[in-house]
Amino acid sequence: MKRKFWISYLFAVLVCLPFVVVSTTKLLAAYPIFQVAQADSAYDQYMRQGYTATRQRNYRKALNFFQQAAQVRPGDIYAKAAIRNVTTYIQGRKSLIVFVAGKPGRVRAAASRGACFQNAQVFIPLIPTSKEAQHTTKDHPTFLFYIPQTSKTLAGLEFALREDENSDPLYKETFPPVEQAGIVSVTLPANQPALTAGKEYTWTFAMICDPNNRDQDIYQEGKIQLLQDENIAAQIEETPKPLDRAVLYATAGFWENAISILADLRRQNPSNPEIQQYWADLLKSVNLEEVTDKPLLPCCTAPKPTN
Repeated sequence: MKRKFWISYLFAVLVCLPFVVVSTTKLLAAYPIFQVAQADSAYDQYMRQGYTATRQRNYRKALNFFQQAAQVRPGDIYAKAAIRNVTTYIQGRKSLIVFVAGKPGRVRAAASRGACFQNAQVFIPLIPTSKEAQHTTKDHPTFLFYIPQTSKTLAGLEFALREDENSDPLYKETFPPVEQAGIVSVTLPANQPALTAGKEYTWTFAMICDPNNRDQDIYQEGKIQLLQDENIAAQIEETPKPLDRAVLYATAGFWENAISILADLRRQNPSNPEIQQYWADLLKSVNLEEVTDKPLLPCCTAPKPTN
């Protein structure tokens, strides 16, 4: 009787053994995936807590969260940008909003050989740096440029957007000239192809002095990249005030979103001192204080297609 019992027991063990081995193997194989998922969850939690603390203007608390996120995901662009920006607040600056570029510095356009400009002035793209692409969460972004006073009327302004520097333009438009110094904005129209996430695009902007001799143009180029980040998107949804949204976007490294929000607010409320101070602080943080008091001109909108 005992012999039959032990035979039955051993048989049951042998039947179950492959299952145990296979199950253990699967568990061991799945463990790294579990670790990655756990790390991602921790990273997301730290970043969202950091953005919440930033919105509350508790920058030391925010820095702690962003630093923990950077430990979980070393080299992460969002954590690095957030650490740079909140550190600037902590260093004693009284700014309401700041933007610290990863690679500061910009290349200014050379003076034209033509006779368009007074005192060899040139236009200025409102970007934090020309040494790296500006980031946006919008698939139809806006570009801002300061146009100086000209000694004679310009023939026009031209904007183009390409997937790379050598390709044909995805979008190209010529706009009427402006007759005074000020800031113009160009928005990629909704009827044009949207930017693709992760790709870098090259924009060019030209002031046309002589349409018969385009060698006299002054032009500059830069890059823009669409990035999608669920953590900043979640925080923006929970942030009703546009000024707070601008701060969050600047902290996360999304220059285009931050400056577009402030430009829109400034157009809608030109006499609001709080909005003007946010605008001035953002531009000053990237050494563009020379254009803070320049008017926003009603340019440039692509003409509507005719039927």
